[in-house]
Amino acid sequence: MITVSPISFYISDFFLVFWLVYFQYYWFPQVRPQKHFLLYCALLAGIFTAIDVVNPFTKSAVLGAFSIIVLLCIELGWLGGHHRWQYIPSFIDVTILAYLLTEFIDMVILAGMIHLVGPVFAASLTGTMIEMALDTMVFSLLAVGIWLTRAPMENLIQDIMGSSMEFLFLGFMSILGVVYILFEYSLQSLANSEQYLFFLAGIAGILLIGLTLSTYMLMQTHLQQEHAQLQGQQQAFREQYTKELDRQVQAIRKFSHDYQNMLLGLGGYLEDKDYEGFRQLYIDIRSGWTTSNAAELTLEDLTNIPGTRLKFQLYHNYLLAREQGVQLFIQVPEPLTATVAALKQISQVVDRVLPEMVPALSKMDPAVVTVSLNESAKQIQLQLTFSVPKDAKIDGHHRVVTDVGVMSFASVRASLPQSATSSLQLKLHWGQLLIALPKGVG
Repeated sequence: MITVSPISFYISDFFLVFWLVYFQYYWFPQVRPQKHFLLYCALLAGIFTAIDVVNPFTKSAVLGAFSIIVLLCIELGWLGGHHRWQYIPSFIDVTILAYLLTEFIDMVILAGMIHLVGPVFAASLTGTMIEMALDTMVFSLLAVGIWLTRAPMENLIQDIMGSSMEFLFLGFMSILGVVYILFEYSLQSLANSEQYLFFLAGIAGILLIGLTLSTYMLMQTHLQQEHAQLQGQQQAFREQYTKELDRQVQAIRKFSHDYQNMLLGLGGYLEDKDYEGFRQLYIDIRSGWTTSNAAELTLEDLTNIPGTRLKFQLYHNYLLAREQGVQLFIQVPEPLTATVAALKQISQVVDRVLPEMVPALSKMDPAVVTVSLNESAKQIQLQLTFSVPKDAKIDGHHRVVTDVGVMSFASVRASLPQSATSSLQLKLHWGQLLIALPKGVG
C-alpha cells in the first residue's frame, strides 16, 4: 500500500477537495455564492482537511468517508437554508461527476509519476507538491475547455427539475458512484496497491466517459426537444404575424376606400358652394376618427433580446394583447447579456403575467401596458406599467382590484425564486409591477 507522510496527505486533501467543490458549482451559477466563490471553495476544503486531521479513522476504508459526509451535509444544509431544495438531486449528480473527474485526473497523474520517478519520490512532499501543481494546471485547462457546456447544462437542469427523468438520472449516477467507491476501497486495501493505480484509473476513466456520454446524449435529446418546441412556437408566431399583417392590410384598404369617399363628398359640397354641408361632413368625419399611438411592433424591434425564446414570447403576447384591444409597448433600451437560465425565467414570468392581466386591461380606458427590460451588473429587471382607473386599490400585496376587473399577480410571485424580489404600487392613473431577478437566477 502506498504510504505518504501526514503533511502530504493533508495537502492532497485540500487541493483535491478545493477542485471538487469548484466543479460541484460549475453548472450551478444560480446556487453558487456570488461573492468570493474561490474563498468559499477554500473554506470547505479547509473544513474537510481539518476533519481529516482530527478523525482517528481517516485512513480507514469505511470510516474515512466521514469527512466527505460532513462536507456534503454542510453543502446540502446550505442549499436548504437558502430554500433551494429543488436543486439537491441535480447537485448530487454533478457531485458524483466531479468526484470521478478529480479522482481520474489525480490518479492518472500519480500513476504517471510512479512510473517515471518511482513510488518513493511520488509519495514524498516534493512529489506531492508537483502532483498538486500538475492537477491544478489540468483542472484549470479543463474548466476553460468545458466553458461552452454551461448554458446547455443549465437549461437541462432547469427543465428536468422535479421530473421523473431527474430522479432516474440520480439513481443511475448514484449506482455508478457506489460501484467506483467499492472498487477504490477494495484496491487500496491490497498489498502493493500502487500496482493497481493504473487499473483504478482505468475504472474511473471508463465510468467518467460513460457518465459524460450519458449526460451528453441526454443534453442532445433535450436540445432536440427544445428545438422542435421552438420550431412549433415559431410556426404559431408566423401564423399570428401573418394574421396581424392581413388585418393591417385590410385596415389600410378600408381607409383608402373611405378616404376616397370623404374627398368626393367634400369636393361635392365645395363645387356646390354648400359650406354648411361641407362643415357638417367634416365634423362627422372628425368625430368618427379613433386616435391610437399603438406601436406596430415587429421582430426587428426586439434585436436587443438575445436568442429566440424570450423574443418570440414577447411578440406572441403583443399579438394576443392586440387581439383584445390592449396596446402593448415593449422597451429594451440596451442589449441583454444575462444567462440563458435567467432569460428563460424572465420568459416564464412574461408568459404568466401578461395573459392574466390583459383581460382586465381590455376593459379599461385607455387599455395600455408597457413592458420594460433593463439590466444591471447583478440583476435583470422586468417592469410592467399599466393604466388603472381612479378607484383601483391594492388588495393584499399582489392584487389590483377595480370596478371593471381584478389583476392578480399572486401566482407570478409564487413562481419566482427566493432570491427574486417584486413590488407592486399604484399612482393616480397607473400601476407598476417591478420584478428583479439576479443574473444567476435560482
